[in-house]
Amino acid sequence: MAENDKSALKEYGNRVRTFRKEANISQEALATFAQLYQSYIASIEKGDVNIGILAQQTLSNTFGVKHYQLSDPDFPIPPKNVLRENIRSYITARNIDPAYLKDKFPNYVKYMDELLQSGFLNEPKTTKEIAEKYKNEYELEITPSRITDILSRGTRKDKIDIIRSACGKRNRYKLANQKNKS
Repeated sequence: MAENDKSALKEYGNRVRTFRKEANISQEALATFAQLYQSYIASIEKGDVNIGILAQQTLSNTFGVKHYQLSDPDFPIPPKNVLRENIRSYITARNIDPAYLKDKFPNYVKYMDELLQSGFLNEPKTTKEIAEKYKNEYELEITPSRITDILSRGTRKDKIDIIRSACGKRNRYKLANQKNKS
């Protein structure tokens, strides 16, 4: 990749970061709203990835601007109250938990650790089953992609076995047999 291409990625990433910070939301909140991984948002903001037009459109829709406005350094960044209202409209239309805008961040990771300790994943579960447990147990909505993200990071990635389905869309997750993980 040419150096000027990397510069464009960094410029775009800086724009996304500036919009996000102006809206006063975390990478995790933006990832939840846009239904992307938090690590992907971080890579975008660092200019490490060349994202597709659909991801660009999703991010711009989240902020309530056109995709070409998000990448245009001459386009003025809307004020915080406008951005937050645009985000609120976007997430309300998609039935996404607005708690992130209230600065009351659900601690999904803490609850996942509780589920792991409870034995819930002693038997294989799909992300849909795990999301249902979150809803029933903690009154939280969580996306399957967020569940996958949590289970694949930190110490949890070594504690979980992924049972891959033939089509790759309905993987199941199970607490690993720790005796065999040495």
